[in-house]
Amino acid sequence: MIALWGQVIRPLVEAVGGTRILEIGAEYGLSTQALLNYARKVDGHLYCIDPVPGFDVDEYVAQHGGLLSFYEDMSLNAIPVIPEVDVALVDGDHNWYTVYHELKAIEARHGHDPDKLPLIFVHDIGWPYGRRDLYYDPATIPEEFRQPYARQGMGPAKRELLPEGGLNADLCNAVMEGGARNGVLTGVEDYIKESSLELEFLNLPLYFGLGIVISNSRIRSNPALASEVEKLHQLLQGKKLITIAEKLRMNLAIILQKLRKELNVSQARVQELERELAQLRGG
Repeated sequence: MIALWGQVIRPLVEAVGGTRILEIGAEYGLSTQALLNYARKVDGHLYCIDPVPGFDVDEYVAQHGGLLSFYEDMSLNAIPVIPEVDVALVDGDHNWYTVYHELKAIEARHGHDPDKLPLIFVHDIGWPYGRRDLYYDPATIPEEFRQPYARQGMGPAKRELLPEGGLNADLCNAVMEGGARNGVLTGVEDYIKESSLELEFLNLPLYFGLGIVISNSRIRSNPALASEVEKLHQLLQGKKLITIAEKLRMNLAIILQKLRKELNVSQARVQELERELAQLRGG
């Protein structure tokens, strides 16, 4: 998501005067670092949630002093106990159950108040996980909300998983794309449909898809925010071209993953042959 920070996310964050930011899903800490840099400039604070971060959290906390509060826990456990925030970036577990309940929990944490609801960004609402669940740990999803899944890859032209190859073949992906309670975008849509708040939803088909959820009352009361939202509406007039570009990028991503896997296999084979050669020489 942080790839869209400069052109899309930051202008909106600045328009709402965002200083208290929630990040759900830190992974290797690249987005966390960028958000901390911003928090330092605006005298803000970052609340970060990730049950299995891929970086040294203690080092980040020590380096950034009082700018960072880290919750090494599941998002649905942590959201109810964090302070209120101005902005929330949702990029954790990419499935209907998690995203739907994260959004509901964020709204509840802010008292179901349209003027307090943070500016919310949700990543991965496009292909492949907009309409298909991904489970990093299937055991954390209640069985009644869990789609049948397999460790097989995906292709843009197929609803079912591919027998071999494809994107993210090493992850637990829902067997079929589409249908009820399946995918990140479906989770966002179901939340908006059921919320009592009047919400604006922007769907940007960029970089795996970025969704933006904003309370309409905040837009009406904030001319700077309204101006930035209008700019995004104008951007979306070229949605067809953007969508085509995104499909091309996805195809390249699949090819790149395939090449990386083939390279890993080749490197492993080279190492095996080198060991065999060394044994022969030693013999």
